[in-house]
Amino acid sequence: MLALPLAHASEPPAAGEAPQRDGAVHASQQDGAVHTPQRDGAVHITRAELLTVPGTGYSDPPRLAEDARLPGDEWREISLPHTAGRELVPTSLGGIRTLTDWYRIDLSGLAPSAQQRLLYLPRWKTLGHIAVYGDGVLLYQSHGSPVHNGYNHPLLLPLNAAAGTPSPTSVLIRVDRLRSSGSGFSTVWVGDQASLVWRYQARQLLQVQLPFMGSAAFLAVGAFAFAVWLGKRREPLYLLFFAISALAFLRTVHYYAGGSYLPISDELFEWMTVASLIWLIIAIHLFLERLHQQPSPWLTRSSLALATGCSIATLPHLSPSIASLYLITPLLNLAVLPVAVLIFAVNLRKALRAKLPEGRLVAGWTVFAVAFTSYDGLLQNNLVSPESVYTSPYAIISLFFVFSYIMFERYTGAFAEVARLNKGLAQRLQAREAELEQSYQRLRVIENQQMLNAERRRLMQDMHDGLGSSLISAIRSVERGAMNDAEISDVLKGCMDDLKLAIDSMESVDADVLLLLATLRFRLAPRIESAGVALRWEVQPVPELPWLDAGSALHILRIMQECIANVLRHTRATTICFSTATVGEGVCVVIEDNGAGFAVDEALQRSGRGLRNQQQRAMAIGGTVSWESGSGGTRFTLWLPLQRKADGEKAARSS
Repeated sequence: MLALPLAHASEPPAAGEAPQRDGAVHASQQDGAVHTPQRDGAVHITRAELLTVPGTGYSDPPRLAEDARLPGDEWREISLPHTAGRELVPTSLGGIRTLTDWYRIDLSGLAPSAQQRLLYLPRWKTLGHIAVYGDGVLLYQSHGSPVHNGYNHPLLLPLNAAAGTPSPTSVLIRVDRLRSSGSGFSTVWVGDQASLVWRYQARQLLQVQLPFMGSAAFLAVGAFAFAVWLGKRREPLYLLFFAISALAFLRTVHYYAGGSYLPISDELFEWMTVASLIWLIIAIHLFLERLHQQPSPWLTRSSLALATGCSIATLPHLSPSIASLYLITPLLNLAVLPVAVLIFAVNLRKALRAKLPEGRLVAGWTVFAVAFTSYDGLLQNNLVSPESVYTSPYAIISLFFVFSYIMFERYTGAFAEVARLNKGLAQRLQAREAELEQSYQRLRVIENQQMLNAERRRLMQDMHDGLGSSLISAIRSVERGAMNDAEISDVLKGCMDDLKLAIDSMESVDADVLLLLATLRFRLAPRIESAGVALRWEVQPVPELPWLDAGSALHILRIMQECIANVLRHTRATTICFSTATVGEGVCVVIEDNGAGFAVDEALQRSGRGLRNQQQRAMAIGGTVSWESGSGGTRFTLWLPLQRKADGEKAARSS
């Protein structure tokens, strides 16, 4: 085919208006040819002469028509378009014996034209090649496969070399065909570029370009669906959609491929187009089953077995009869049609029964596709005009839109479902958060109550062990008359100090040991000074203790109180010195006096509880106590860790 630049057609004439004469075209009937002039300068030829020459096998067209030695008395007049019938069931020799049809068109009645004259053939349909002669000289011949020879491509070629040169007065068109395949030959147009190019381009668009663009777009969307399926393996609809798009592309490739040398053999190419149609129907069946969720096991098994059997039986080179596969392809296509109707009818009935919204859409497409496919079966078997356009590619294009719409609805529906689930999840999460907040508030109330109860029990226990024990001892001594007024006053003062320390331990000390010692000084300094003992305060800044709470503060105060009481009661000291220091990973609180010392080991072994209570309280908060005593006085050291260990915390909670 010759590619020509675009040109625009003229407007058709009004009713009763005479055709233009600038193209020098006249309506005439001469030598069996009918020339119908058009306003835009084109001549529509609907009559020709035909000569059929039998042969065996294909042969290349000669360079000159006279070399074919055609008989001159066997030509017969025919109408265009013309078809040669085919054998419905090909014979054994139908794929070997050939016929060569020669179509002769007389152009001598056309007036000379200053423009280049072109010949336009909308369709030629045969298993063979075509050649065009002008005044007996070869102008054009097709190449490549005689089976997939570009039969669906319109033909446009120049009859004269350039404008101003004479155009041929006679055109011979040579068409080879197999005896059993039949052939088809459309009407012929002759005219200038402006009158024929738009016709050629419109036919090329309808027969080749639109089917190619539709199937390519279908395949591209199918590839996207395949990518989606790779990420969501539990969604087989996307995989089936990809399979349908790939099979549809393979099924329609013969409509726009051909006309040149193909990269695969004719047998394999024809098998691919036949098998892809069968498996396309199976893939649509599986897709619809997934859609309406009502499987038909018997239909699925039967159709799969049929598709597998047909695919294997028609494999190239499987048997000697496979050489004529392209001869029985139209018959196979007609045989597949009732199977497709059965499969679609079953699936549509179930889709409509399930009230599937897409069911009516697929039903409409099924009627549309069956009608188009049936028409193409008639066209392929030369039962309708060969000038018609194949409509199956448009059924595939409509299938693309239908299934793309279904997948789009499913895809957007999945997003809507995810959004709905997310909304429901957010609502449930919000409700759960509200429940957790209520539970947390209840737990806080319970925890605060438990803390208050624990603190109350701690204070009661401490007052019972400290203040209560001192008061009971004082009462018994008073009852026995063993204490004078001064001693009773000292006991009561001690009880008052115990009560004040218990109250002070409830105040927040913010983990500051110095603040706690200042509280102790404020409470005990008057008693120390009233006893005639000087108080020296040499406290230095020390790190805070993060673990210092009310219970731990009370332990420290009790330890310090016991130490001061021992100094005032037993050592006859005149000076008490308080000091602090940071030692290692802890803080040391030191109390020194200048009184008479004591034997530390013996005091610890006696049954007295004072020193042991100090040790136990120190252990409860993770600290240690030590004494260094001699004739020059006693040095008491309380070591408190900066970070208390877990066992120390457990001991503090249990004490």
